[in-house]
Amino acid sequence: MSSFPQLPGEPADAFEQLLLHRDFGPGRQFSRTAEVVGCSESTLRRRAEQWNWVERLAKYDSGVLQQTSEARTVEDLERYKHQLEGFREEQLERARIVGKRAEELLVLVERSLRHHLEAGTVLQGRELPSLIAAACKAYEGAMNIEATALGVAAFLEDDARA
Repeated sequence: MSSFPQLPGEPADAFEQLLLHRDFGPGRQFSRTAEVVGCSESTLRRRAEQWNWVERLAKYDSGVLQQTSEARTVEDLERYKHQLEGFREEQLERARIVGKRAEELLVLVERSLRHHLEAGTVLQGRELPSLIAAACKAYEGAMNIEATALGVAAFLEDDARA
């Protein structure tokens, strides 16, 4: 909380004591504050009752806790955003690599087919479908990886617009 107002009619010394007591945090104790300000604990307790310290400090503590929580949430969201951006980039790189390998596999299949045609040999029935299936699976994998990365990108864009 940025402001902690003095109540109308509240003496300056009582308000200063309240501020010092406030700054000891939620674990504050009247005995400790009394020792620091140089007055009796009973005097502080009377002032606390007269000027509603308990309620004012509870409101203050709640506000500080809320601010801390909000700041932490913003910090966490920013960290998660950076992690997602890194994940997206890694996924796009994986998609490029897998796609490149699928293309290389198809080139290998094409070379193999040409070689067999030129040599006049015939591929066994089970060989060609398995090679083509492997290339297709690699392409499909590349597309799925890219779709995941693009889904993360869309999520990040939606988050940025919000």
